[in-house]
Amino acid sequence: MRGNTRSRILVTSLLLFNEHGEPGTTTNEIADEVDISPGNLHYHFQKKRQIVEALLDEFSADAKRVLVVPDDATLDDYWVFLHLLLELMAGYRFLFRDIETLADSYPRVRQVLGHFARGLTATFELYVSGLASNGMLKLGEAEAHRLARNLVVIAMFSDRFDRLAGTDATARLPAAGTKPAPV
Repeated sequence: MRGNTRSRILVTSLLLFNEHGEPGTTTNEIADEVDISPGNLHYHFQKKRQIVEALLDEFSADAKRVLVVPDDATLDDYWVFLHLLLELMAGYRFLFRDIETLADSYPRVRQVLGHFARGLTATFELYVSGLASNGMLKLGEAEAHRLARNLVVIAMFSDRFDRLAGTDATARLPAAGTKPAPV
């Protein structure tokens, strides 16, 4: 697989960051995995910071596509949104592994993830409010806001909780394209 070297570097970096964390991945490991020289990697990205910045740009673009609420959203639309959200966050899980440490090393992480959290809150609020106006939920405006906030906290930090608790949440997730069983 040759193709665009810059793209290959980004894809490989994302895979390695997701597997080992950003601090646990060196540019030499990225170059080895892409099968290029460290000098070639340096030609495309002079520092690991530039790789992280490019991945943040990719994440932001992908998040914009996910955080769209259709007019008159249905419950099925909500399930599709949740599926796409989980895919997005799994695809960039290194960003959520240790937000504070990553943000200390890369201040733009705090900005991008803060923007994402606000957008995700607004998206959840729109879905929850829509479900309430369709009679599927009985919530007031303040309750809808609190529920949306809690859904964002769960979405953004559940992986950290599972790692801390030593549980494997992926074993309990439904297969792609299926709805979870009613509780």
